[in-house]
Amino acid sequence: MPTVSSVFRRSRQALFAVLVLLLVLTSVGRGDHVSDLRIAAGAYEQDIARWEITHFMDKWLRRLGDIVLPGTPNALQRAAAVSEFFALRDEITHASDGVERALATQASVEAPQQTLAALLARRAKLQSVVEETLEGAITQAVRDLGVIDSLGPVQWPPVDFTFEKRGLVLVLSPRDAIERLDDLLLDPGVSLPDQVGIEREVEALDDNTAALSVRIGGVATYPAQVSPDRSLHGTLELVAHEWLHHWLIFRPLGRKVFAGGELQSINETVANIAAQEIGDHALELLTGKVVHRPAWIPPSVRERDEPPGDEFDVRREMRATRLSLDALLDDGRVAEAEAYLEKRRLEFVANGFNIRKLNTAWFAFNGTYADSPESISPIEGQLRAIRADVGGLAAFLDRVAGVDRVGQLETLALDVGWQPIDTATGLVLR
Repeated sequence: MPTVSSVFRRSRQALFAVLVLLLVLTSVGRGDHVSDLRIAAGAYEQDIARWEITHFMDKWLRRLGDIVLPGTPNALQRAAAVSEFFALRDEITHASDGVERALATQASVEAPQQTLAALLARRAKLQSVVEETLEGAITQAVRDLGVIDSLGPVQWPPVDFTFEKRGLVLVLSPRDAIERLDDLLLDPGVSLPDQVGIEREVEALDDNTAALSVRIGGVATYPAQVSPDRSLHGTLELVAHEWLHHWLIFRPLGRKVFAGGELQSINETVANIAAQEIGDHALELLTGKVVHRPAWIPPSVRERDEPPGDEFDVRREMRATRLSLDALLDDGRVAEAEAYLEKRRLEFVANGFNIRKLNTAWFAFNGTYADSPESISPIEGQLRAIRADVGGLAAFLDRVAGVDRVGQLETLALDVGWQPIDTATGLVLR
């Protein structure tokens, strides 16, 4: 006859298994119907269900190996692995440039390719130890900040990610408005020429469609897919951002992430703001380095107070581009707006910012993140006002996680003294 303790242990394990399965299922996606978008580009779509099947158990098998196999890395060895992994980033970039240079000059690429392959192999060997070390730091950080939930001894949701090539998403917007329509997650290996072909095919479906394929740093599958091409600090922030989507999916705000518009933007901007604090604390846990961030100032006010200067400020120029684009679209001058965007794109390229294609889909995607210069949304200011009104990160997340309808965030922000700002002038609206 089973004991009470064994029944409890099995029940806890079963509950944990059910919860993890729920997390995996929610990360697979929203299950859209087969649209014209999928008919045109579906052959290039990333198979998330298959990806989950092949990657989900990796973390738990590694944990089992740590228990039963000798030679598990100690703290000093983990720190050394992390340091080497991120030091390899610059070497890999330099080696990649060497391959491209050899191809461009029609020189032999054998030696540069061998160098690059050796560096990538070394990074791959370090990957599992680095992933576990970063997961541990993020877990400790969210525990210290009071954010992560506990189910008995289990921290929920578990922090789990894997390094993957930067994700690729196909974004659609009307040509005559900045509005994020359907998205399609593409296989990360789709080549640039194929991306261009997909965009053209999708745009041919409708005269009023603008399409753009965009490389992204992370995807909130479970485990999350995270690019290995950032710094340690940037990677910690990115892992925290994707984990916050896992945390939010069990709350009203997170369940509205696919609603689009304001609610999608709130989700992404909440994750950005909270990930900064989590990433900062995780960096301190790993390295002892303390990050000091200046007080937040609304972008429009900050830009108004800055002297113009001769330096090309990409944030200021991108925001000015967005405002001019809005004015042209409001007047219905679509062709003129597209000609203006191409002119601006060439100016960005001339100043070292290699933007391949600048259209409404660019602004629709980047504008989802209300803390980006491509956005004219008041959402970041509203969230920052609420964050300043509460004591800790956990209290901030608890307050905003219940938002599930348009206009609700503005009401919360007004209650704590937020004042709307005119996006064009930077002046407080009275």
